[in-house]
Amino acid sequence: DGTCDMCLKGEEVYCRNRLSFGEEVDGFFAEYARVAGNSLVKVPDWVSDELAVLTPCVLAMLYRGFRRINLNMGETVLVTGASGGVGVHAVQLARAMGARVIAVTRSEEKAKVLGKFADDVIVGSGFSEEVKRRFNGGVDVVVEAVGTPTISESIRSLRAGGRLLLIGNVNPDETYQLRLGYTILKDIMILGNAAANRGDVASVFGIVKARPIEPVVAAKYPLREFAEALRMLESGSRIGKVLLVP
Repeated sequence: DGTCDMCLKGEEVYCRNRLSFGEEVDGFFAEYARVAGNSLVKVPDWVSDELAVLTPCVLAMLYRGFRRINLNMGETVLVTGASGGVGVHAVQLARAMGARVIAVTRSEEKAKVLGKFADDVIVGSGFSEEVKRRFNGGVDVVVEAVGTPTISESIRSLRAGGRLLLIGNVNPDETYQLRLGYTILKDIMILGNAAANRGDVASVFGIVKARPIEPVVAAKYPLREFAEALRMLESGSRIGKVLLVP
């Protein structure tokens, strides 16, 4: 709400009085919405509607995660679920921030598209051995955008001292048995990241102006066809985001 101690520090994501659409407040599938003025960020004239839509909850969220996990230029970043709406933009943003990026997908067809955005593409669900063989024992950072199906391989893909960024596919009921000894002995950092602050949105606009990022949109649906849009999301056949157009 802009008044608590966290908001005053610029960490609105930790607002003690937070009300988020789709969580504390009913969803956002509407032509109009009433929001607090201090929740808004001015969109530059050169930003397309697609890029503006993707910035707060995708690119800025990813940027905040990269910032918190201290991503450095020249590091290697592996992205799971790289053809998804979050993954394909994680690939592009990490490259824009100076990293070498490896995209992971289970589909040969999707791999052909991902080759446009990533430095390397690995196809398959058991990717850790190939990663360690090809990238000097492991990567610096893994962006885990899938969850339990790939997290074991993601952890094994990290070098000693590597960092795992957990994003997307949040299911509060989903569990995972973490090998604590392995994590400790390899000195691995695991960080969850779910949202972005207004300052992160502004930072992303600056990055994208210098190094353009292509909004990858699988499909657009009119608002009245939101159920069909959700079915497409669940199908897993797409590359990129699915947008609703009021």
